[in-house]
Amino acid sequence: MNNFGQAERAFSTGQQGHNKGPAWPACVCAEDAARFFGWPTYFMAFLARTGHLKPLGKPAQNSRKWYALVDLERLSRDPEWLDKAIRIVEKQLRDANAKKKGKGFQEALAQ
Repeated sequence: MNNFGQAERAFSTGQQGHNKGPAWPACVCAEDAARFFGWPTYFMAFLARTGHLKPLGKPAQNSRKWYALVDLERLSRDPEWLDKAIRIVEKQLRDANAKKKGKGFQEALAQ
């Protein structure tokens, strides 16, 4: 098993590191990044799509996204960034729901 598998296993089982906290790897996937912030997983896709949270490298649209833990830690201590992130996700969800609701309404009128 490679080092990443060991770090991933330590993270998921909550093994203690040197600083008396869970051993976090340097890079985390979107699911773990969401868990780090305490948000639902779907928040990460909205934030990456709008460019508010940049994944490492230049991943394809449908590929797995990775985030540097040092960036996540810095952003987690920035109340303005957190506020804007929540507002972005709420707006995206509102727009998606309105689009969905409007589409159903238009289909009902067409019948």
